[in-house]
Amino acid sequence: MYGCRKVVVLQAQNFPLVDISLDSLRENDNRIIFSPSSGEFIFEVHSSNGFGKAIISLIRGPWPAKVCFHLYLHGLESFSINNGLFVLNTSILSYPPYSVLCEINTVGQDSREPLVETSPYWMSVDKVSIGNVISEVPLQNGYVEVVIPKIVFESEPEILYIEWVDFLR
Repeated sequence: MYGCRKVVVLQAQNFPLVDISLDSLRENDNRIIFSPSSGEFIFEVHSSNGFGKAIISLIRGPWPAKVCFHLYLHGLESFSINNGLFVLNTSILSYPPYSVLCEINTVGQDSREPLVETSPYWMSVDKVSIGNVISEVPLQNGYVEVVIPKIVFESEPEILYIEWVDFLR
């Protein structure tokens, strides 16, 4: 089900090596750009059809202190990340006040538990403007930034599974 096309990002020896495999059924409409820096990974997700899946494998090095996704979508119906133990799911409501919802479930379980902002599992979500335009939903000039909580990396997962859905697809 996952990728025939592999994107491998080679960095200098002191940087981690990451492999990103896009869902082969949707890969022509999606791309992920990986930007590592000291203490931070940024994954830019560009999705013209508004939905997709990817597997992110850490080939070499540790996960940094901060991992975030910049989702170039109109809005966020759903973003999920699975570290093999649990799945975190977040969304932004498509109507004012554009509240953020976050849920968790154990891998293999269907029932989700809602999270509160003070939970260590909470995924921080922000609408980010590009230029002088204020970003409101639906986003025209900007992206949704999702910051992955550190607890996702405590088990030192080698593989992360992500999925995203734009509510305007």
